Amino acid sequence: MQTKILQRLNGFFILFLLANLLHSQPDSLRKPSEGKHLIQLNTYLETSKVPRNRPVVFHIELSWEGDLSRYQIEPISQPILTNLLLEGSGSENRLEPLSSGKFRAVKSITYRFKPLEMGMAYIDGVTIKYTDRQTGQEDKLTSQRVMVEIVDPLPEADGGSVRSVIYLVLLVVFFAVILFFVVVYFRKRRQARESVVPIVPLPEIYLNKLSQEVDPRGTNLNEMTGRLSKIFREYLDQDFDIRTRESSTAEILEKLENLEIDESDRGNLKSVFEKLDLIKFAGKNVDPADFTNIYGTIEAFLLKRKQVYESNQAELKEDK
Repeated sequence: MQTKILQRLNGFFILFLLANLLHSQPDSLRKPSEGKHLIQLNTYLETSKVPRNRPVVFHIELSWEGDLSRYQIEPISQPILTNLLLEGSGSENRLEPLSSGKFRAVKSITYRFKPLEMGMAYIDGVTIKYTDRQTGQEDKLTSQRVMVEIVDPLPEADGGSVRSVIYLVLLVVFFAVILFFVVVYFRKRRQARESVVPIVPLPEIYLNKLSQEVDPRGTNLNEMTGRLSKIFREYLDQDFDIRTRESSTAEILEKLENLEIDESDRGNLKSVFEKLDLIKFAGKNVDPADFTNIYGTIEAFLLKRKQVYESNQAELKEDK
């Protein structure tokens, strides 16, 4: 009986010692600094099972009550990885309001790891050293090892179909741009054609020249007759391609026979050139009646040619 009692007492004593030992071990996730100030370490994964073709996201958070500047955190080295490859990392500092009206400072670091193979992957614990700026006390925290299961990859979107759609869209945009510029080109061309200053008919040009350079009421009719002859010969050269400067009157009259003009006009022009030859070789003063006849005949012929030109242009516009 006494032996059983002693055995029970020994068991209670051992349990009491184990409880005290466990209670006295320091918590690697929380360290007291001074008074009520605590700094807490928290590490976690966004998910414990990650597909082979998706990143493993791992967070390290340090938090304490008070200002962000209370503790100086030493740079944290990259954790030792198994079956993972570091892709990138980032950090963030923030303040969270507490129910007491105070704030909790939070410093978080996020890592993105790429799985290498399916199976288990591990992130070894990290040691974080810090200094209390108010007391100068230095301490450190150590996180636990974290494991993550790498499972079958998720099916990817059909890249070929996506590329085909992109190419099709680009092709449509390309042809739309070409069509736009073609339409703009022809529209500008049409506007330019419509806005072109109307061409002054050749007969009208020489009618203006006649009125500006030849004065029917002038006193020197010999000079006026010479100008009149020169202007009309120049017109025939330009409009009918008759080389009047190199041709004699007989050659000019012969070419007039081949022109598509009224027979009456052909006869009037023949009479004009014969009178001009008589005046040229007679060496006498020009009779006012002859000058008036020559001037009127040439002017009437130019007016008629102008009307023919305008009639032809009107027919062309109707055809369009």
